[in-house]
Amino acid sequence: MKTILVTGSEGFVGSHLIKTLKEGLHKLVATSYPLTIPKEGSYVPLDIMNLEMTKQVLKDHQPDIVFHLAAISSVSKSFRDSPLTYNTNLIGTVNLLEATKSLRKEVRFILVSTCEVYGGGTDLSETTKIDLKNPYAVSKYAAELVCQNYALDGLDFVILRPFTHTGPGQVRDFVLPSIAAQIVEIEKGTKPPLIELGNIDVKREFMNIQDIIIGYKLAISKCKAGNIYNISSNKGYTIKQALTVMQKSSRVKFEIKTDPSKIRKVDIPILVGNGSKFARLTGWKPRFKFEKTLKDLLNYWRAKT
Repeated sequence: MKTILVTGSEGFVGSHLIKTLKEGLHKLVATSYPLTIPKEGSYVPLDIMNLEMTKQVLKDHQPDIVFHLAAISSVSKSFRDSPLTYNTNLIGTVNLLEATKSLRKEVRFILVSTCEVYGGGTDLSETTKIDLKNPYAVSKYAAELVCQNYALDGLDFVILRPFTHTGPGQVRDFVLPSIAAQIVEIEKGTKPPLIELGNIDVKREFMNIQDIIIGYKLAISKCKAGNIYNISSNKGYTIKQALTVMQKSSRVKFEIKTDPSKIRKVDIPILVGNGSKFARLTGWKPRFKFEKTLKDLLNYWRAKT
């Protein structure tokens, strides 16, 4: 039985991954930033900004696989607080790699990076030129480079670049959860029937979190050391298309207005990948339809508010 240590287990993706991994034949070590440990469940406190603490946690639990999810993962937040983004995403990764190295045993290190490193476009493959357009992308690409540097010491690493995904539990820093939450507020009469947004013509993949988690689970045993893999549906949707679907599912009518203050200075018009490398290797393909993903999101906020 292998021991899997997951960082950021309290987060949106981490909570879904932990739930799925619990169903497998693994010993699971779910770590969480000390100030945000969930009330339910069993979590090991871990602040990846603290090198000594990180070394101690890994020494205590002796993982065979480290699944590194802990990060500042919002592009908008990365613009608002670049130092926190760089510290968490880069230095935090360095500390975790250093702690992994100190175990002096064979460990698979899986870094969850981002499609943002491509800077936009369609049919983006792992060989597409890197084009960094926001602090989040810079921090994640830097973390990738650090992983590759530690490979010189024999580290078995895999880098995953998932394309945009959403689902229950994602916070309102992201566009679709923000829209879903506002629709529910309008349904409940706590907000006027108006949603103000930035550029609704941007196109993203908006995959279902459950599809992403299946991909992550496959990566543990199927991916080859030292490789980078896109997890991509190869299909994109605009925010306008998402709004049309959500309007049909809404119990009330609402108006949509463009708020110039919500338009980013550096906005990526389209970000759609090519996930054929990962799909060929693992047999992975997305199972959930766009409409189902959006319905799940709305129902999550209805239950939550």
